Amino acid sequence: MHYETVDPHLLRPHPEFARLFVPADREEQERLRREMAAGEHFPPLLVDSQNQVLAGVEQWEASLALGWREISAVRAPCLNTSQTRALMVAENIRHRDIREEHLWRGMNNFFDMEPLRPPGGW
Repeated sequence: MHYETVDPHLLRPHPEFARLFVPADREEQERLRREMAAGEHFPPLLVDSQNQVLAGVEQWEASLALGWREISAVRAPCLNTSQTRALMVAENIRHRDIREEHLWRGMNNFFDMEPLRPPGGW
């Protein structure tokens, strides 16, 4: 695995991220900012060739709030749309303190099951 440092100002979240995952709430974001400012370890961002963040969006947002000019990242291989979604779900589940609603939202949206959802939900 090859790590690199990138300017967080050149990155943006992958457009599928908001559809796949529930964003961190304000309290979670503040906790993460404090931890990162204190120098606590966090996994590198996973970014694609278009500088879109696939995993680590909350860390990316925190780095911007902290005014960082560099953040660690790993480049994802070039993948098709389904493979990219699968990688996003797997990496975000692996690196986040996943709540049940994150898991269900990620998996339902990954498999694009919304059209099959009964009127009252699952």
